[in-house]
Amino acid sequence: DKVIINQDSIYIYGDSAVYDGNLSLAEVYAPIVKVVDGDATLYTYNFKFNTKTNIGTYSGGGVLVSGDNMLESDRGYVYTDDHNVICVERVQMRNDTYEMIADSVVYNSETEYAQFFTRTNIWDIKAGDYLYADRGAFDKAKQLYILTRNGYILTEEQELMCDTLNYYRDNGYVLLKSNIQVDDAPHKMLMFGDWGEYWKEPGNAFLTDNPIMISYDTEQGDSVFIRSDSMYLYTKDPVAERL
Repeated sequence: DKVIINQDSIYIYGDSAVYDGNLSLAEVYAPIVKVVDGDATLYTYNFKFNTKTNIGTYSGGGVLVSGDNMLESDRGYVYTDDHNVICVERVQMRNDTYEMIADSVVYNSETEYAQFFTRTNIWDIKAGDYLYADRGAFDKAKQLYILTRNGYILTEEQELMCDTLNYYRDNGYVLLKSNIQVDDAPHKMLMFGDWGEYWKEPGNAFLTDNPIMISYDTEQGDSVFIRSDSMYLYTKDPVAERL
């Protein structure tokens, strides 16, 4: 590296640079420009850094490596004071346990907290689930998915949809709020309500605020409709009970 720019805890490495003192703007050039912020490193092709505002921009593609997370995007904005990176256009975020594809992601390299916006698809490799939302966040410290617009989860046996959804992936617990729809295919049940809780294992659910349960049997062609103030549905395993 022929050029090194150091601004507080930020180090920018490149082959050459052009600095405009009037604009406080440095343009760094290299086949690969490297931007180091603590444990996070950004690799990109075109990088501009404002030494007054401590804000950098990249275009033409960039890869951010932070801990075990990797983010790829066409362009982005680096806010070094608060360690936020805004990745936009064809964003992919992945590690060993999940993969996310979104239009835009705001990622904090210190807290490893990611916010995502518009047409976000998530494949949770560890849990074996698929998630979708138009707005939400992933809190790595809590292992928590927060889906706040058009939240959707598809597991091996259930579909869950609602306006706001908090999914704690470690214990398979889901908190659902507003316009809840749950389809439990193995038990042939449809559940509706405006507030509820769901436990992935063994498949129990608690619903309140206008809860409705419909038990259907496609082979017999009939169904059971139940409505009440509150409703708790639980899965029984006769074999496990006998053991």
